[in-house]
Amino acid sequence: MISDIITHKARQGTQEWLDLRANFNTASEANAMMGCCSHMPRTQLLDQKKTGITPEPTNYEKQLFALGHELEDMARPIIEELIDEDLFQLVVSKDNLLASFDGITLMGDIG
Repeated sequence: MISDIITHKARQGTQEWLDLRANFNTASEANAMMGCCSHMPRTQLLDQKKTGITPEPTNYEKQLFALGHELEDMARPIIEELIDEDLFQLVVSKDNLLASFDGITLMGDIG
């Protein structure tokens, strides 16, 4: 039910967002949980969830994350023009699941 979804004000990439993610199973962890992630084995993810200890990203990884966020910001207006709708970043949860949308319409029908 849509009313069960909680919207969070944490902005992607911030410490508040990272802290929030630690309390949920996230959409970006789905590949690792299914055992089909090239950079993280399922056992490593399960260990991180159990202990709450995650490795600090390397400087290279931090640069990749920053580049990814920059490219998302550049792509959003292009897609908005294609679909003729505004896109918004949104972080939502339901039960123990959390997803961070890089771009979703106000009605939530296009993401």
